[in-house]
Amino acid sequence: MQKPERLKVGDTIAAISLSSGTAGEPEILWRYQQGKQQLIEMGFNVVELTHTLAGTKFIYNHPEARAQDLHQALLNPDIKGIFSTMGGFESYRIFEFIDLELIKKHPKVFMGYSDSTSIHQMFRLADVVSFYGPCLMVDFAENGGVYDFTRNCFTDVLMKEYDSYEYPWRKEWTSEIIPWESGNNEQLRSLTPDEGPMVLQGSGIVEGKLMGGCLEVLSMLRGTALYPPVDSFKDSLLLLETSEETPAPDTVERELRTMGVMGILQLVNGILVGKPQGNQYFAEYQSAIKNVLQEFQLEELPVLYNCNFGHNEPKWTLPLGLQAQLDMDNQTLTLLESATV
Repeated sequence: MQKPERLKVGDTIAAISLSSGTAGEPEILWRYQQGKQQLIEMGFNVVELTHTLAGTKFIYNHPEARAQDLHQALLNPDIKGIFSTMGGFESYRIFEFIDLELIKKHPKVFMGYSDSTSIHQMFRLADVVSFYGPCLMVDFAENGGVYDFTRNCFTDVLMKEYDSYEYPWRKEWTSEIIPWESGNNEQLRSLTPDEGPMVLQGSGIVEGKLMGGCLEVLSMLRGTALYPPVDSFKDSLLLLETSEETPAPDTVERELRTMGVMGILQLVNGILVGKPQGNQYFAEYQSAIKNVLQEFQLEELPVLYNCNFGHNEPKWTLPLGLQAQLDMDNQTLTLLESATV
C-alpha cells in the first residue's frame, strides 16, 4: 500500500462532497463554514472544489461531477489532503467515473467515515492508504471547537513521524443530535462517561492490516467490484461499525452470518467494533456478534467492542491498509508503522 505525504501546518485541504451535497444547502452553509474556519484555526488552508457546495439535488443527480472533483483534488499539486464534508448513502455511484490510476499516481490523504466506506474501497483498489476518521461538518464543525481527543489523534496519526502509535481511549462520548440551525451554533453537546474498551471474547496479541468500515455500506457493496475479495481479509483486523440508522440486532446478526458463510470471519485475526450511535442496541449487538461467531466455531476470535470510531464523537483517525496490533489483555490498538511518508 502506498502512503500519502504527511500533513503539516500550512497545507491546503480540499473539502469534497462525494456523498451528500448537504454542505451546499443555504440553511446549512453556516455549519460548513464553521468546520472550515476551525480547520483554518488548526493551521490549514481549506478550499472547495468545483461542486463541493453545489447542493443536495445537483450532487445526487451528478455522480460524474463528484468524480471530477476527486480527480481535480488529486491532480492539484497544492492540495495535500481531501476531507469528506459528510456522509450520505450512495457514493458508490461515482465508481464508474473514477480513474483509479489517478489515485495510484497521486496518493493523498483522504479521510471520511460512514458512506465514505465506498470511497475507501476505491483507494484500496488503487493500493493507497486512506483514513477512516473525522469529517468536516460533524467533527471539525463541532460547536465550541474540535474535541481535543479528535484533534490530538488526527494530529498524532497524520502530522507526526513515528514507528508505532498506541491509540488512546476517550473518557467521554456523545452522539447527541442538536439540529443544524444557525441559532444553535453555540450550543454544546452533552458528554457522557464512556464505558471504555470491552473484550467480548478472545485473548492475547494479534496483528493484521486494518480494513472495513460501516457495516451497512459494506453490505451495499457486496456483489460489486468495490467489495474486497474474500482472500483479502486474510490476517486482517476488521473494523465494523453501524450507522445512524441503527439497524436492528437481527439485521446485524444476518450481515455477520453472511460474512461467515462467505468465509470472511474465518480469515480475520480479530474484530474491532465501534460504539453504536447513541448506544442503541449496545448490549443486543454484543449478543448478536457472539452468537454468530459461535455458529462458526470462532469463540476464540478476538473481538474488542465499544471502540472509538464511527458514528460517535470524539473519534480516532484510522489508516486503512496498514499493519496494527490488537492486544486483548491490555485492550490496546497500536499502529506498527507510520501512516504517512
